[in-house]
Amino acid sequence: MKSASPENEYIPLNLRISLRKDTLRLITEMAQDMGISINEVFSFLAEDSVIDLELLEDLHQIEIPNKCSLDDLKKAILKKRLC
Repeated sequence: MKSASPENEYIPLNLRISLRKDTLRLITEMAQDMGISINEVFSFLAEDSVIDLELLEDLHQIEIPNKCSLDDLKKAILKKRLC
């Protein structure tokens, strides 16, 4: 599988991971329902989990405080909703 852009070419990666039995069962069912391999399910899950990271501008400028009060957290969430 190759994409149109050479820098986005798929790279095979062998991983060894541990999953709960229920998680493996669900992923196996998902693969069967989609008609694909478990490896492809993991590939899609990995890509979907990071796809929007490239869209974030100035990620290095995001400030993460060491701690904040519950009120500060509520204000920050409300402020984001209003923007």
